[in-house]
Parts: sequence; C-alpha cells; structure tokens
Amino acid sequence: MAALLKKRALAEYCQTVVEDGPRPAKRLQLVRRSRTVDHSEVNPAALDTDQPDLLLPALGDIHNALPLTGDVQNEVVAGLMKLIQMDSLPTIITSKALSLLASIVTTHAQAQPIFEDVLSVGQRSKSHKVIAQVVHTACALAQCHPRDPKMQDQAIQLALSQFNSTKFLVVVRSLEAVGSLCPAEAGRVQSSITHTLITHTAHQDNRVRTAAFNALLMVHEKGVKVPGEVYDSACKALTDDYQCVREAALQTIKVLADSDPERLIPIPESDEPLRLVDHAFSQLCSAVNDICVRVRTQAAALLGMLNGVSEWFLQQTWDKKLMSNMKRKRSAHERVQALVSSGEWSTGKRWADDKPKEEVEADSVSIINTGSCGAFVHGLEDEFLEVRNATLDSICALALNNTQFANQSLDFLVDMFNDEIEEVRLKAIQVLQQVAGLITLRADQLEEILHALKDSSLDIRECLHTFLATTVLSTISSVKLCVTALLDNLRRYPQDRRSIHRCLRSLGMNHPTLVWALVTELLAIHPYFDGVEPSVQDSEYICKLILVLNAAVKCTTIVPLLEQHTLRHYAYLRDTMPQLVPVLKLGEEWQPSSVPVSTNTLQFLKESMEKVANLDRSSTQLRMTIYQTVHSDLIKLADIDPALSPAAHFAASYTQCMLLFSKILSTRNWLTPSSLSIQQSGALKSNVDQLLRTTFRLRHAFTNLSPAEEASIRNLRVRTLALQLVYVVHGSTGSALGLCDNFLEHTEALHRYLTDEKLSADSFLEAVFEALSQLEEPRPGAVARILQPLLLSHPVPALAPISNPAQVHMCSAEIIEPQSDSETIHKLSAGLVVGVPLDAEISHIPDPSTLRIRVAYPDHSTHLVVPQKSHLRLVSPGTYRLLTTVLVSAQMSWSEACHVGLSLVLDLSDQEVLAARRHSLAKADDSATIIQLVKPVKVLVWPKTVRKGI
Repeated sequence: MAALLKKRALAEYCQTVVEDGPRPAKRLQLVRRSRTVDHSEVNPAALDTDQPDLLLPALGDIHNALPLTGDVQNEVVAGLMKLIQMDSLPTIITSKALSLLASIVTTHAQAQPIFEDVLSVGQRSKSHKVIAQVVHTACALAQCHPRDPKMQDQAIQLALSQFNSTKFLVVVRSLEAVGSLCPAEAGRVQSSITHTLITHTAHQDNRVRTAAFNALLMVHEKGVKVPGEVYDSACKALTDDYQCVREAALQTIKVLADSDPERLIPIPESDEPLRLVDHAFSQLCSAVNDICVRVRTQAAALLGMLNGVSEWFLQQTWDKKLMSNMKRKRSAHERVQALVSSGEWSTGKRWADDKPKEEVEADSVSIINTGSCGAFVHGLEDEFLEVRNATLDSICALALNNTQFANQSLDFLVDMFNDEIEEVRLKAIQVLQQVAGLITLRADQLEEILHALKDSSLDIRECLHTFLATTVLSTISSVKLCVTALLDNLRRYPQDRRSIHRCLRSLGMNHPTLVWALVTELLAIHPYFDGVEPSVQDSEYICKLILVLNAAVKCTTIVPLLEQHTLRHYAYLRDTMPQLVPVLKLGEEWQPSSVPVSTNTLQFLKESMEKVANLDRSSTQLRMTIYQTVHSDLIKLADIDPALSPAAHFAASYTQCMLLFSKILSTRNWLTPSSLSIQQSGALKSNVDQLLRTTFRLRHAFTNLSPAEEASIRNLRVRTLALQLVYVVHGSTGSALGLCDNFLEHTEALHRYLTDEKLSADSFLEAVFEALSQLEEPRPGAVARILQPLLLSHPVPALAPISNPAQVHMCSAEIIEPQSDSETIHKLSAGLVVGVPLDAEISHIPDPSTLRIRVAYPDHSTHLVVPQKSHLRLVSPGTYRLLTTVLVSAQMSWSEACHVGLSLVLDLSDQEVLAARRHSLAKADDSATIIQLVKPVKVLVWPKTVRKGI
C-alpha cells in the first residue's frame, strides 16, 4: 500500500501537459450588482389597501425604485396622499408615506397642492414621530424649485410652533427646518430664528444642542450675520459632556473666526482683549486635550485652517509647561540657582522649613493645560494615529505661511521619524518635504533624519530621498554625512539605486561650493601620488561621480581638480546616463559622443511629413520607396531627440501603414489568394496582420492627440478593418459575420466622433457612409462589394502636420530589475515556482488596469500575469512604478538553464473585441489585442529534475 501511494505521488510530478497556444490570463471577476431602476415593478395599486402588512413592502418597493418619473410618479403621489389622510393607519406607515412625498416631489407645481394636506396631517396627529416627519416634509416641499416665499413662511411658522414640544425628535426637525429656510434678508423673521437657535444651544438634550449649532452653521453659510452670543455659546459648549456637541461647537468656532477674525473678545481676568482668531485658536488648542479621539482629531485638523493667527500664539503651541503637585515644575538648574541665591540651607530641625515658597491656588490650576500652550506637542504625542496625522497636516499648513514657525517645528517633526507607525513616519517626511525651502537643517537634525534611511519601507526611503534632494544643508560636514548615509543605503537596499542617483544629482546642483571642498576626499585625489583607478562598475563610485559632476556645472573650479581617468569616466557616464550627468565645458578630446548636434529636429519632422504628403500623383513604386525612406528616417529621429520621440514614432507608424496599404493593394490577384503562390500568399497575409497590429497600436498607444489627429487614426483603423473584411470574404469560405459587425461598429463610432467634434469626413468615409445608409441589411458579402472599389479608388490620405509634437505621449516602459546582462541563475524544482523581483517604470498608460507582465518560456508558451494593484505606485503625473515579484514556473519539458523572457504589455482584449480573434483563420494568439511596451528581458531559470527516490 505504501509503495502504491509513493507511486501515485511521484506520478504527479512526472506528467507532461502539452498545450497548443498561450494560456489566457487568469482573471478574478468581481461582479458588482448595479442599481437598476425598473419602474415596471412599482405597483401604485398596492397602496389602495389599508392593511399594514401589505403597505410596508409596497412602500419599500417605491423607495427602492426612486427616482420616479412620468405617470408612475403621479399615481404614486396620489396613492401616498390617500394614505396620509387615513387616521387609522399606524404611525410608521404615515411617517414613511410623508418621507416618500419629500423624496418624490421636486417641483413647485407638484408641491403646492400637497403642502396644505401635509400641514393638516400635523394638526390632526398626536404622534411626535408623525409631527417631526410633517415638519421635515413641509421643509422639503417649500424648497422645491422654484421656491415659493409663502410656503417657506408657512413652513417656518410650523417649525417655530413646535419648539415647545418635549420630544427631542420634533425639536431637532424644527431646528433643521428653520436653519435651511432662514431668509438671507434682515428682518423680524431672521432675528427670531437666530434668537431661537441661540437659545436652544443650551437645551437640556444633547441632540437638540447639536442640531442648534448645525442650524447656526447653515444660517451662517447663507450670509446671515449671527450675533456675538453664538461664539460665547460655542466656547461654553467645548466643556459639554457629549462629544457630538463639542464637535459641532468646534466647527462653529472655526467658521466664526474665519468670518470676523479681527473682532475683539474681552478676557475676564485681563485688561487687554484678544482678537477673535487668536481666541478661537486658543480654544481649538484646548480641545486637542479632549477625552474623545474624534474631538481631538477634529480640533487638530482645524488648527491648520485658521489664517492670520498671531505669532505669539503660534510659538506657544511648542511651549509645553508641565504642572505637578500644584506648583510649576522647575528644572534642576533653576532649583540649584534659587537655593544658592537664598543663602539658606535646610537644617531639618524645623518642621517644613524647606517648603516651596511659590504656592499655587488649587482652583487656579488645571490638570490639563489650557490655552495654546503645547497644543501641537500634545497632538504629536497622542496615542491615536488619526490625531497625530491631523496634527502634522495642520503644522504643514501653518509652516508654509510662517518661516519662523517652520523652523521651530523642525525639531518636533524630526522626532516623529521615530514613531512606531509607518504611516505617521511617512507623513512627517512629507511635511518636511513641503517646508524644505523654508528651513535649513543643522548637523544634529540631519543625523536624526538620516537614520530613517535604514527603514525597511520603500515609500519612506524614497520620500526621504526626495526631501534630501530639495533641502538646504549648511555645512560641509552635513553634506559629507548625507553622502555617507546614502551610500550606506545603497549597500543595504540596492533597489534604491535610481532614487539615490536622482537625490545625489539634486544634492550636487544645490550645494556646489560645499561639494567642491569634498572632491579630493570623495574621489581619493592626492596632490603628489597617483591612486588606483576606480572601476566604473562600482556603484558607490558612480554615485560620487554623479554628485561631483552635477556640482561642477555651477562651480567651475571643480573641473581642474579632476584626474584624467575621471574625465574618461565622465564621457562614459554621459553616454550611458545622459539624464543624470550634465554637459560640462571641457576640451574637445573629452567631449562625449552623445552631445547633441545643433540641428532642427522639429523642422526635419515637418519636412518628412510634407515629403509624404506631396506624393499624390507619383507612381506606386516611387511612393513605396519614399514611404520606406521616411519611415527609417523617423525611427532614427526618435532615437536622436527624446523630446520628439513620441511624435516621431507616431508619424513613423502612420507612414508604415501607408506603405503596407500600398504593398497589399499593388499585389496582383490579392483578392484571390488561392491563385497566388505559397510565398506570395504568406507575404500577403503577413502584411494584413502587420497592418492590423500597427493600426491597433496607433489607436491605443498614443495619447494627448488633437481631435483632427485622433480622427485620422480612427479613419485609418476603419480602412484597415474594411481591407481585412474584403480580404477574408474573397479569400476564405468561412463566415465573416463577426468581421462585418466589427467594421460597422467602428464606422458608427467614427461617424459619431466626427459629428461631436464638428469635423468633416474625407471622400472615402463619405462614400462609405452614403453606401451603408442605402443597404437594407448589411451582410458581409454586400458590404465587401461596396468597399472593394472604394479602397482602390481612394488612397490613404497623408498625415496632416502634427499641431503640437512636443505634447504627444506614447505608452512606454523601462525594466530596471532584472537587468538584461545579469548572470544570476534562478534555480527551482520542476513543477514548482520561483520568484523573480521586477522593478519597472511605466509612462503614459491610459488605463493602469490593462497592464500585464508577459512571461515567455523556452517552449514558446506565454503567460500574462496581472500585477497587484498595490504594487503599482504613482510616482509623478503619468508615470507609475511597478515593484513586484513574478512567479516563474517550470515543467519537465526543459531541464537545462534556459532564458525566460519578462516584458510589460497592455492587454486591451476587454476594451476592444476584435472579430479577427473569432475568425476561424485567425491565429490562436493575443498579438492582435496586446501592445508591447518594452523589449523582453532574459532571465536564466534552471529547473532541477525531481528525484524519484526517498
């Protein structure tokens, strides 16, 4: 039995499965049920009954079917009006009917006949729930468009008459109603409403107090000037027992401080009044010590939203005075100084002869500090990360408007680098990055900051690199300390190489004089002895060269200090890293070959496109020759000028499509492939497939095009699909219905696009639109007979001059890791997987969800891997970084160390379904719906055979 089990277990590793064609990408489809409104399910007749068991489900169905329109709405409103007139129905039915009326009725014409009936329901009913809903519904009806002042006055009077109710729900609904209906014009009604709202801020029920403050906020948003008593009531409410009241009071204080910041507030124990904004800032600072975390978070967030706070109050937020044993706690130096100055020493013979001379009254001391003293210190030391994050945001907002405050906050922000939560540490670095232009780091502060480079989080390290690239260092030792820490970071985390290079480039450009003093030490230059020439493969030496060479742009005295081999290395780095190494003014012998030649590449691009446009009457052979020449010239232009590379590739691809069209249409008997030789038939089919792929890439790989350029690409795509349809109809016996439907869909979409953009169609499209409109039933054969003469008589139009070549974007990617010249061998057991780290940068992809990792195995099978969404990070607008691990598997079909290709592609099969994939003659691959972004990188994978012994 054991032998049998062993044989079965080993058999699982020995099976070989041969599959034809690539495996489709595995996708997990999450079906989200969309909210569809089906008015046919609403049955207004169900409201005619008086049975509550039947009415509740009917009302629920109406609520789920909102919004209602047309006759269904009128019938439902009529049924609801009958329900609210029945006094025998339960309270819940009447309340729900009133609530539905408030949601359904939206116009004044509908609300006017209903309003009086709703008011009569409130007069008859004795249920506080019904009365509260009546107030709410009356308020909603009074606000229907266009608003009726008479209905608003009646709704206000109804709400004011319910303030004597003992039920909190009625009073809350009344407060909400008067707050939303309060008139903006000054008058008796407005003063009555504001007085009522202020009175209810001291109500015995906390829900009523909260509703009163919220109503005052609504009144203030309408431009109504509220009395000064509102601010006093809000300050008193900060000591309320309920957090909802304190939250509303905090928001009220902030709004009032923004509206009238210079109003003077008298202080009971002081002769000098305070500005309202300063007093409000002090009140918000006191709320940072609240017992509720939500209140503390809101208070900490509101601190950064106040503008114009006095300098003294901002400085007090960092002055944390501790109180202990009912007296102020002094430092040891202060205690010794007081003891020496008194001239007396305690002998211990008398009772309490060493008691403190400075007594503090118990009533005047608060265990928790009041005012603005130490508010931000308390916020940064809070146990909840929400409070700490809100405090950091407020510090950032205030520091951007106050340089002195920014420098005072520097020590405290640096201390937050030691927080135990990664999110808080990252937030602190981001705040420092935003205020980097206002501060100058000291050596001790920089040393504490550089400890964060040892953090295991990639986000924190890269954010810190960005901060160091923008900060200002004060001393030579600071620059040296920073360079040493970055080199140590490179040894610990080699994947940070590109980020460190960018940081050192900015560091050298920002501190040229300080770097000049370190050149001899960094490059080991001796005035008398020649040192060993460093290797250009040394990553640390490359980092030092990037720092020094970027500093040499602004400090010309660095160049004479460089040795001969350093200048040779500069030429090498200038060729391999042109984006990191600048151009230096050296002798002709040291100038790198990659220095751009002074040519007008833009003018060359325009001349190349004009050359193609002037070939209307030329022979076919001459046109094809010029197309081929222009295509190769544009490809070379894309390599010469990176700024015009997307536009050059765009024009080159369009020119290639014109060349392919000329080749296909000039082929004799191209409509009867069976009469061609095998070689001619294969070349013809290859040209058609290449034309389909090129137009598909033009359609999806280039963005930021003008409407005219987008219309040209769509026109070319429609022509290509028409050519494919004619070729398949005449060259095969299979069904071309899918191809015909695909062509018609693209044609209709192009017609709508031209209509929306108000663009004119060319002669080919006009003829196609006219011919298709006359067809009764567009069958593939009939459509092909129409398209065949049009394709021959209307050549492909040349591409118009690109309006703004520098603004054209092209989807691209760069694989940083693994490198193509890497000799690392990834070993694994056959049947298992091995992880290959992948680091890449992707630019200008229209939809990140279409990104795929393509794995090509030596047995010609391919797999598309969907990367995790969290592994794709937005670096800058339009640029993403993919940092993930690709799982590579190996079967028994190959047992030696072979190369596995890794590349990045866009899978657009879900966005555009091509009929060619459904056609019987199409290949079983996904090349028609895949756009390759980068050439594959080869990775050595060595699968080990499975041992069959125990």
